[in-house]
Amino acid sequence: MNETGSEEASTHDIVLELTGISRQFGAVRALSDVSFECRAGEIHALVGENGSGKSTLLGVASGFVEQDRGEVRIGGRKLRSDVPALARKLGLAMAYQDGSSIQAEPVKNNLYFAAPPDQRPPYWRRKRWARHLLGGFDLDMELFPDAPTGALTMAERQMFEVAKALVTDPKVLLLDEPTTALGPDEVDALHRTILACRERGIGVVYVSHRLPEVMEVADRITVLRDGVDQGTFDTSEVTESELVDRIVGRSFEAAFPPPAPAETEAHEVLVVDGLQGQSFGPVTFTLESGEIVGIAGAEGNGQAQLFDTLAGRTPPRAGLVKCDERELTLVSTTEAVRAGVMLLPGDRKVAALMGVLGVKVNATIQSLRRFSLAGLLKRSSERRAVIELIEQLEVRTPSLDQPVEFLSGGNQQKVSVARSYLREPSVILAFEPTQGVDVGSRFDIYRALRARSDAGAAILVKSSDPIELAGFCDRVLVMSRGIIVEEIPGDELTEVRIVEAIVRGPDSSKEARSPLGVAMPKSLNPAGEAS
Repeated sequence: MNETGSEEASTHDIVLELTGISRQFGAVRALSDVSFECRAGEIHALVGENGSGKSTLLGVASGFVEQDRGEVRIGGRKLRSDVPALARKLGLAMAYQDGSSIQAEPVKNNLYFAAPPDQRPPYWRRKRWARHLLGGFDLDMELFPDAPTGALTMAERQMFEVAKALVTDPKVLLLDEPTTALGPDEVDALHRTILACRERGIGVVYVSHRLPEVMEVADRITVLRDGVDQGTFDTSEVTESELVDRIVGRSFEAAFPPPAPAETEAHEVLVVDGLQGQSFGPVTFTLESGEIVGIAGAEGNGQAQLFDTLAGRTPPRAGLVKCDERELTLVSTTEAVRAGVMLLPGDRKVAALMGVLGVKVNATIQSLRRFSLAGLLKRSSERRAVIELIEQLEVRTPSLDQPVEFLSGGNQQKVSVARSYLREPSVILAFEPTQGVDVGSRFDIYRALRARSDAGAAILVKSSDPIELAGFCDRVLVMSRGIIVEEIPGDELTEVRIVEAIVRGPDSSKEARSPLGVAMPKSLNPAGEAS
């Protein structure tokens, strides 16, 4: 594999240039001396694992994130301040993965607000103007401009974000995971849009986890790993496997605790059959006692919604779930917990812990009946149990009454894990269990969760770190566009194998086709009128 050896672009051909960009968030170095350029009429893909620095780099380029060091130039002119309006004025546009529209406003108004003031039509003509701009998209143009943006489907909203970005007639367009919410037909249509941008001389920076999509449209590909540039390559001179090696490129960073020899025969603890919910499904799988099963996939492919449904936070739309042979309705978290399903949320500060309350209260809040007799709380028993746990889990706290908001992230997560020791659930749903946790605490959390599985619990782990999944799990299920597309057994479980499964995605012939078909308008002239 050779790094790109194509002719150096002249200065006036480069529409986006980032030189020596570094950015640190606390102790985490997100970018380290990264340089990147996109040329006029080029589709330049930016790939890497979750946390590799891709979104941070786009944030710096668009003026939303201030770099610690380095320089940004758009259309040859230096971006002198981290102000998004200045980046747009210089010719940069960005289609955001999570949307940037006012949800209660109709489409025509959001499109009108996105256009430069000197390119807007008279306010009373904005519907006709919006219909003209969106006319190349296969949408109901009689109704679409008047529809509240929040009422659009995820696919429609994503395509509208792209159209809204193009209304400014930019020199360079940034696309951050634009195909996450799209079905195969919409992906094809988006690619036609991108190729049309290239024909018009617009530079496109395309961020995606899905290498087949990248290989289909990109002219060049830059790889980031742990915030460090791993090289830029001509697409015609690199293979998917070579890119995967560049994306991964590191060995295991931790020794993961192996499972203990089973004392009893494993049995099915959780049965999920044809489960469907918001943004996912149908999914079918089982968990056995004593095993740790990982959920892998690019962000936004239904993993969070699956966990919320299994935990009773969001009701299912269809399907069957059983825990210890008991059928669950999953209409509330209380029912799920009582049935033996416990969630360890990823956002522990908001969804798991009560920051102003102490370690003891947070650890025992779901297990008070264990320490009660005739309706009275046995405080001495509660205290002894928590002391034993914080010693076992090595929670660093000055006292049992220390508010958890003053603990480190790792110790907060250990307090959250402690609940599963006291409640002793059959199933633990661990969503990003080591997110924002220091290395030492990661080892403690791995050990604590493995101890629960050795005691007979089944654990489902969602993690964005393939190293963690490969080292910690007994097998891994890969999700893409809301369905399980592959199961990786333990004897094949490696980081490279997981990354390959994620970036290659599903067989599109097996997926349901979305009803939304789209195409790129031949012209996106903000001041134009329908002919």
